[in-house]
Amino acid sequence: MPLARRLILTTAMLLAACSPALNWRVVRLADAPLDLMLPCKPDRAVRELAWGTQTLAVSMVGCKADGATYALAHVALAQPQDAASVMVDWQKALHQQLQIADAWQPLPGETFVLPGTLALPQARQLQWQGRNDQGRTVYANARWFARAEGPQVRVYQALVLSAEPLAAEALQSFVQGLQLR
Repeated sequence: MPLARRLILTTAMLLAACSPALNWRVVRLADAPLDLMLPCKPDRAVRELAWGTQTLAVSMVGCKADGATYALAHVALAQPQDAASVMVDWQKALHQQLQIADAWQPLPGETFVLPGTLALPQARQLQWQGRNDQGRTVYANARWFARAEGPQVRVYQALVLSAEPLAAEALQSFVQGLQLR
């Protein structure tokens, strides 16, 4: 199964039991130095995924509320030079999963650098409109960023998927809630 499909299916299974109310709360990650705001009780999972020539443990946390899926995934890389290619792979995977018709190439987007993260050109924030696997319109708001942690680098993907354009306040709460420790 392609990486993109496995990531989306895993996220969907992870989020199946969440509450629909926007009840914002701080979620502290135990396996990464980051806190985030989610509008519902989160589910968590770790999956071993084949990524290129290696297998990586991808940790995920997220929930579904008010018609939108809020999720954060992260992976620790032993080879810091792999951070840029992992971010590009995640961007490609989301592009393919959303069934965007044109061939993938980096879409215009703004860089996304939180205080304490690496200023890489692949650290971006993008908004896409595409189709889910049932052919329905889906809106994606995604951010990718990386942070050095000793000899390794941790790469993050923060993502909101929704059937309708997301309310600016909800997106702002999610993005501003990304706080590195």
